Amino acid sequence: MSVPKKERILVLDGLRGLAILLVLLFHGYYIWFDYYPYKKLYGENILFKYGSLGVQLFFLISGFVILMSVERTDRFWKFLKNRWIRLFPSMLICSLIIYATAHFFHERPFGIPPLKSILPGITFINNSILEKVFQTDFPVLELSFWSLFVEVKFYIIFGALYFSFNRNVALGGIFLIYLSALGLQLLCLGNVLHETSWMKIYIGSFIHFGWFAAGALAYIYFYNREKKYLWMIVVTMACSLLYVIKFQDPIMLVYLVVLSLIFYFALFHKSFGAIFSTRFFKFVGFISYPLYLLHENMLVALIIKLNHHFSQIPYFLLPVISCIFIGGLASIVAYILEPAFQKGLKKII
Repeated sequence: MSVPKKERILVLDGLRGLAILLVLLFHGYYIWFDYYPYKKLYGENILFKYGSLGVQLFFLISGFVILMSVERTDRFWKFLKNRWIRLFPSMLICSLIIYATAHFFHERPFGIPPLKSILPGITFINNSILEKVFQTDFPVLELSFWSLFVEVKFYIIFGALYFSFNRNVALGGIFLIYLSALGLQLLCLGNVLHETSWMKIYIGSFIHFGWFAAGALAYIYFYNREKKYLWMIVVTMACSLLYVIKFQDPIMLVYLVVLSLIFYFALFHKSFGAIFSTRFFKFVGFISYPLYLLHENMLVALIIKLNHHFSQIPYFLLPVISCIFIGGLASIVAYILEPAFQKGLKKII
């Protein structure tokens, strides 16, 4: 297998930048309208309304990157260690920042979190699972953390299948898990089954695994341009899109198709991919992980604060200014705190 070209990796960084920008638009202009001073003023903007689907773009990227990672690693536990060192430092740092600043950002939609709300994030275990295990509540620190819980399940299951068997079994396994979650979802929607709390956890954990499979197939096709892999991508993507049946929203489906096409065109069409290799997209992509962890409640609180103290600022600029501030904080984490923490962990583990 040939060594990946450097610019392709930069394209992935740029695509991460696009993904987090979409999520920021969603949280800054649409979903928290009860808290915004501008309420539903931007509620009909399609770019903002469906910006949360940037998370699915993150999942596609993860499928590509994780298959690349396991193929460069010789042992399962080494792979998990590398993933943990990659994820844990920023999660701990950002969780502590969120907890420590919560009283200042008291306008947070989720209120002031108790100390125990940090546990789901730093263990990468769903709040609902911890609540069932410990028979106590674990208030949500940041709702955005849900996607990290999904990703970690993917790392563990995909890595275990890959190192226990082979790549094909790993890919087939995660796709079958997705299909099982989709099947359960459809049966519950059709009132054939009653959705229990454990079913809800299962569906929420695995309904997005199809995106990881589609991203991993993109990695294979990137190095091996056999048509069979291209057709596998098409079939996998088509199946992955079926989960939107739940929402009965054709615009959401179109939005997801467009995002998927952007991902594949950026990878396989050099001139189009150059858009996401620009300095801006690469920078936003580089800080995207801590920015994703920090942004949601802090963003809404900052919008409210800015409007209260500087009412002359146009409504449209309130999220922009807030994101610049949070982006600066995320840059400190990404460029300074996270690398230092990771370096220390690598010395002791």
